[in-house]
Amino acid sequence: MLEDIDINNVKNYLKSLSKNYEQNFLKIENFIKSEVDKIQQLKNSQKAVIPEIDFSELDQPNIDFIENVKKRGCLIIRNVFEDKAIFELNTQLEKYIDENNYYEDQQEKSDLDKYFSDLKSAKPQIYGLYWSKAQIEIRHSEKMAKVKKWLNNLWLYKNDEYEVFNPNKELSYADRVRRREPGDNTLGLSPHCDAGSIERWTDSFYQKIYKKIFADSFEKFDPFDAKYRDKTKEFESPAVAHVFRTFQGWTALTEQGPSDGTLQLIPISKGIAYVLTRALQDDVPKNELCGSKLGRALSVNNEYHSLLLKGLVSIPKMKPGDTVWWHPDVVHAVEDKHSGKNYSNVVYVGATPYCKKNLDYTIKQSKKFLEGKSPPDFAPEDYEINYKGRIKIGDLSLLAKKQLALEDWN
Repeated sequence: MLEDIDINNVKNYLKSLSKNYEQNFLKIENFIKSEVDKIQQLKNSQKAVIPEIDFSELDQPNIDFIENVKKRGCLIIRNVFEDKAIFELNTQLEKYIDENNYYEDQQEKSDLDKYFSDLKSAKPQIYGLYWSKAQIEIRHSEKMAKVKKWLNNLWLYKNDEYEVFNPNKELSYADRVRRREPGDNTLGLSPHCDAGSIERWTDSFYQKIYKKIFADSFEKFDPFDAKYRDKTKEFESPAVAHVFRTFQGWTALTEQGPSDGTLQLIPISKGIAYVLTRALQDDVPKNELCGSKLGRALSVNNEYHSLLLKGLVSIPKMKPGDTVWWHPDVVHAVEDKHSGKNYSNVVYVGATPYCKKNLDYTIKQSKKFLEGKSPPDFAPEDYEINYKGRIKIGDLSLLAKKQLALEDWN
């Protein structure tokens, strides 16, 4: 429990791993300055900051591209799905929402979803839906499986102790839908990370993952080394993810881009080192972690992280069927306002490779699927139990059943 954790003691332990924690931070700070300068130079010269590749090129290895992805911790994969297919799925999703009176249900149950409890809009922007045809067809398609297999294989997933995950077998993490209407200014999310907040300092396995950062070996830290990432323990709270995602991501259902209330990233895969070591500096109160709190997203803010925030960029224009992916350590945000003219719609789909941590969650999630309920990580709104058009087990492909732990992987 949190009350059993002495943040000051944790910080003193992490400081002790370094010969000089202040000098260690300055070294990391200089690295971040250099990376931010490079990002700003690319922006000023109107060159791409976030690596991009076409779905058709995934079979053609490009060492320089892969190195850039690992450096940036994010990428865009274009044309995963055809425009026409995505247009039809987006239309079906609208019908699913309207025919099942989602808006009326949402007004009754909106207090259950604490993660977005500050939103005041009359219509929701994040929809507590998980089992629609659009989501299932995108989440469990052969094309998406190919993408996620490619992403998983960017990681070092074997070490001298054990195999962390099987990169070629994928489980499924059911997530929600975003449908952001033009003019909306309620969904802006400040810069943050999702895979644990104070856990990144206090959890014993996170401490092992980041030991090189704390112990003066920042240069040797590999964000894509998966060792121990399947063993971290999360504090129980609403909206905390109980899975290890090699990448978070979403698929565009509509065209959208900068100023359309879209995703923003700090494309520095080692940026987490700045956040972690910043909290150990003497100007931070002894029992605080630069604003990060239990059960909330990891905070990245102007008070402590203004240098890192200079690297924040909006993703480029996305077309229907394009996908964007970011490493679990990469800081991300959502633009404050949607100034565009059309809906900005996405389906959230992450990469959740086969390992015990993910299988344990997926088995619990599969029971919710069969009942049409919200998955275990989300507020129990359970809108879809009696929804017309909800996908059921008889509608699933064999691949989908395997990914939902309803059939065994061979």
